[in-house]
Amino acid sequence: MKQNILYLLIGTMFFTACKDDEKETPEPIKINTVPAFYLPSVDGAYGLNTPEMTLIADQTDRIIEPWDLDFHPFRDNELWILNKGTERTGGNTVTITNAGLGNQKTEWREDGNAWHFMALPSSMSFSKDNGNWATGAEIQDANRQGGTFTGPTLWSSDMNVYAKPSGGNGSHLDMLHSSPYSMGIEWDKGNAFWVYDGHNGHICWYDFQLDHGPGNSNHDDGLVHRYREVPLKRLDGVSSHLVLDHESGWLYIVDSGNGRILKMNTKTGSKLKDLSLFNEVLEEHWEMSGVDWKIFTDKDLQKPAGIELSNNVLYVSDYETGVIIAYELTYGTELARFETGKKGIMGIKADKDGKLWFVSSLTNEVYRIDPK
Repeated sequence: MKQNILYLLIGTMFFTACKDDEKETPEPIKINTVPAFYLPSVDGAYGLNTPEMTLIADQTDRIIEPWDLDFHPFRDNELWILNKGTERTGGNTVTITNAGLGNQKTEWREDGNAWHFMALPSSMSFSKDNGNWATGAEIQDANRQGGTFTGPTLWSSDMNVYAKPSGGNGSHLDMLHSSPYSMGIEWDKGNAFWVYDGHNGHICWYDFQLDHGPGNSNHDDGLVHRYREVPLKRLDGVSSHLVLDHESGWLYIVDSGNGRILKMNTKTGSKLKDLSLFNEVLEEHWEMSGVDWKIFTDKDLQKPAGIELSNNVLYVSDYETGVIIAYELTYGTELARFETGKKGIMGIKADKDGKLWFVSSLTNEVYRIDPK
């Protein structure tokens, strides 16, 4: 009798556990139910309507070898485009106000010392806390002396400051020099950003903390934390952009050289040890350990480059094929592919309505994808 009761209890516990597991497992999104690509037809079917592409800007607007783009967090419909520039000049930007509207305007700017502070920029990201923005650089030494004096740079989006004379070293607000070939950058909080360190082959976290003001040079309060457990491989000439899910803490990483997408839990990991300083004085230079990371997908990608997260869908652009792929976050299931016909896609970005915008570094164009 006691054995029967025990078996009954165990069976009940097993059944309850299975029911709870079923409740906790979310149902995958159905294929081709991707708002940025497809809208439902009259009969309720999905995936039947081919999206259109709207040309927003091109070389006539001084869009020349664009590598990234981002929307200003506080000024509606203001889109910034980051141009690679040259070894001689450094990079530059095109700011599009009322982007995609009938009264759209473009403004090209180049900082007075872009040669160093925006040397061959690969990526950009706005801070949603203060409107500052940061860039990474696809170069080993921003001084062109064979060293490794390169890393992310912090800029103001105040148009009375950015690319205006400061009496110092251009208009930059801050720069740290510990990550050559920084192929991607993503805002975390305040003046802190995640950086793809292509030279050292891992993810870093940078915090400029208090900026030194336009054109100054005190970097002593910088914080740099290295996540060497997350191995990366740079692909020359192709960006490796990042996107952070601020709610969950997962950082999604394009690892172009390995043809894959990684995800890293930024809420995990702790200090392992202090690291020696090089290139400059820092307040913190740490190695981190115990971070949770995994491969999100490594299937059917040739040269992934851009990445964006919108409405719980992850989008990845492929530089080689011109395809933008949508993934469901829970299982990494591929939901849809959109053939843009534009190779060289680097940065992709979603607007407030969830529509995707992208830049092609090979065609010198900016496009918006419009679902039908």
